[in-house]
Amino acid sequence: MKIAAIIAEYNPFHKGHEFQIKETRRITGADYILIVMSGDFVQRGTPALCNKYLRTRMALENGADVVLELPSLYATSSAEYFAQGGVSLLDKLGVIDYLSFGSECGDIRLITNCAKELLFTEQQEKQISALVAQGVSFPLARQQAFLEMLHTNSGTASSSSDDMAALLSSPNNILGLEYCKSLLALNSNIQPVTIRRKGSEYHDNILSEDNFHFASASAIRHAIYDKSSDYLCHLPDSVASLFEEHKILDTFITEDDFSLLLYYKLLSEQKAGFTGYLDCSVELSGKIKKYLPEYRSYSQFCDLLKSKNLTYTRISRTLLHILLNRKTPVSYSVPMPQRALTIPYARLLGFRKDASEVLSAIKKNSSIPLISNVADAMTLLTEEGADMLLQDIYACDVYEAVSSQKVNSASGNDNFNSLKKEPLNEYKQSPVIV
Repeated sequence: MKIAAIIAEYNPFHKGHEFQIKETRRITGADYILIVMSGDFVQRGTPALCNKYLRTRMALENGADVVLELPSLYATSSAEYFAQGGVSLLDKLGVIDYLSFGSECGDIRLITNCAKELLFTEQQEKQISALVAQGVSFPLARQQAFLEMLHTNSGTASSSSDDMAALLSSPNNILGLEYCKSLLALNSNIQPVTIRRKGSEYHDNILSEDNFHFASASAIRHAIYDKSSDYLCHLPDSVASLFEEHKILDTFITEDDFSLLLYYKLLSEQKAGFTGYLDCSVELSGKIKKYLPEYRSYSQFCDLLKSKNLTYTRISRTLLHILLNRKTPVSYSVPMPQRALTIPYARLLGFRKDASEVLSAIKKNSSIPLISNVADAMTLLTEEGADMLLQDIYACDVYEAVSSQKVNSASGNDNFNSLKKEPLNEYKQSPVIV
C-alpha cells in the first residue's frame, strides 16, 4: 500500500487542487491520498471562507481519501513553522511514502538542493535579523542572506545561484523549500514530489475567462467577496453544489467579521503591550498601541500598520495570534535543524469509507494517537498535548460563534431559514464520512 500526502488549506477547494490530487496519484502510483488541512483559520492570518468540516467534504468528494487537521498553532504560523508542523505530523504517522506539493519551478532536484543550503546557521539567522532591522522585509532579507552565502561558497556556479534566487521569489517554491528543509531536518523517509503549478499566479486576484485555466484561490476569494458568480466555473461540480447548498456567497467569513472581537482584545491589553504574542515584535507592539485610536476594522488596521518591513500578512497573522490568545512557543526560538515541534496527536476530520485501510495502518504504525472523538481524547494525551488540542477547540469556538451569528443574521430572509444553526460543538462533532 502506497500513501501520498498533501498539506493544504483548500480555501476554497478548486480545480487546481483537484488536478494536484489526480497528478499526485498518477505520478506516485499511490493507492491513497491523505490530506493535512488547516482548520478554521489559515496561514495568511485570516479565517477560512467556510468551516473545516465543509472543506473536508469538498476534498473527500474530489479525490482525497483521508483528511487530518493541522493543529491551529502551525496552520496560522509563518511558512517555516506551517511546513515543519505539517511535515512533522506526517512523519509521525509512520505510513506516508510521498509528500506532494505544487511549485512554480517543478524541479524537485533544484528545490531539494536549495533546501540543503537553507538549513540556516546561527550566523545566517543573525544576518537576516539585521537586515529586517534595517527595514528589509523578511522574504527579501532571507533571499539576500542566502545569495551572499552562495557567492561565498566556493565552487557554486553563478547560473546555480540565479536558479536558486528565483526559487526564493515565488511563494509556492518557498513553501516547497520549507517542506524539503523539514524532511531533511527530520531525516524522514518520506519522498518529496513536486507538480508544476499551472494557471494563475499564487497572488493573482483576477479570474481568467478560460474555464480550463486554473484560477488561484486568491482570485476565487476576491470574486466571492465581490458577490460575483464567475468563480463557480473554477470549482469542481460537487464543490459548486456545496457552495450553492450552503449559500456561501451570502455567509462566507472574512477577517472583518472578527473586527469587534479583535478591538476588544486589543483595548483590554493595550497597557501591557503585545510582545508576548507569537510574531509580535517590540516595534509592532508599539505601533498597535500608537494607532489603536484609529482602529476601524481588522483589515483597515492591517493596512494602517503595514510598512516596508512589516507586510500585511505578517500583521494580520500577528493580530490573529492576539485574538486567539496564542503566545510564542519555546520551540520556536530554536533554529533549524535542531528545532523539534510538538506534535502530540493526529486529528481526523474525515475519510472515505473505502479508505479504512489507511486508518488501520495509522493506528498500527503511528507514534501519536489518531483522534476521532474529542470527548475521549483527553485521556490519551499528555498535559502538553491536551493544551494544544484545547487551543484548536478554542479557535473553532471563536470561528463558530462569529459564523453562526452571520448565518443566522442572513436567516432573516425566508430563503435562508434552512441555514439557521447553532455553533458546532467540537466535543460532539463526528468526522465527515463519504
